[in-house]
Amino acid sequence: MYEVYRDIDSAKVGLINEMLKNEGIQTMLRNWNATNIISIPIPEFYPNICVSKVEEAQKAKALIDEYLAPSRETFESWLCSHCGESVEGNFQECWSCQSPKA
Repeated sequence: MYEVYRDIDSAKVGLINEMLKNEGIQTMLRNWNATNIISIPIPEFYPNICVSKVEEAQKAKALIDEYLAPSRETFESWLCSHCGESVEGNFQECWSCQSPKA
């Protein structure tokens, strides 16, 4: 077995596990409920995802790295053509007057 991901957050582990399954990678979850048993966080007991083949481990780690990488997309602020308000670039509508981005 090859461990490909470990985190104290079981929700994140579950999400990544489902992502890998959707890519056709067979996974096995370990320590799924272990963090509920202990009161001191010990990384060895964190939920983790394992795969059985080294080829799948390499593919899984690449997919996980890509998923966890910060977004490369940047958004430039824009000025509303209706009211002149400065709006953060990730919004498609003015927060002040609700006019759509021109």
